[in-house]
Amino acid sequence: MPQNDLSAAADQSAWEDFIKGDRQAFARLYREHIHQLIAYGMRISGEQHVVKDAIQDLFVELWKGRSNLASVRSVKGYLLKALRYKLLRNHKVRTRYYSDVPDQADPQNAETTMLERETATSRHEQVRLAINRLPPRQQEVINLRFFHACTTEEAAEIMSVNYQSATNLLHRAIIHLRQHLDAGLFSLIFLFF
Repeated sequence: MPQNDLSAAADQSAWEDFIKGDRQAFARLYREHIHQLIAYGMRISGEQHVVKDAIQDLFVELWKGRSNLASVRSVKGYLLKALRYKLLRNHKVRTRYYSDVPDQADPQNAETTMLERETATSRHEQVRLAINRLPPRQQEVINLRFFHACTTEEAAEIMSVNYQSATNLLHRAIIHLRQHLDAGLFSLIFLFF
């Protein structure tokens, strides 16, 4: 069974136990998803305190309302969608997307490390700027597909659009990025993000 399938199965098991009131399962769900939720929230809001408050509120509401919750097809998708709704209801939230540069430093050569970091930062900045030029909905579908490894179906569900709309948004975004990035930079989206 692939690693993602094992993780999804473990999430489903933890979700079912959490619904029954298991605090350890609830804590595990929090630990497993907190970093991804923060990263996704920062791409929507850009304000760390707003994102952290929204996540805290989300988990408090989940715990209090657990008796009314049902099984979900994807725990990750459910949590991302719930956070998105929570953030979009906040009047301070604005659409902004950031990306982190993966650190692949060579500890043996400081000069090479510095040049690689500057080059990677410059390339990631170019990709980030190209993504920022996209309309907000296209930014969001790119973010979900490539930064959070969601399927197109999950992205559609999270964004509350049908599958065809999500596919169209993704297609238009990719065409735009191909037009504005050379092949090497365009491939960064698939390699590092």
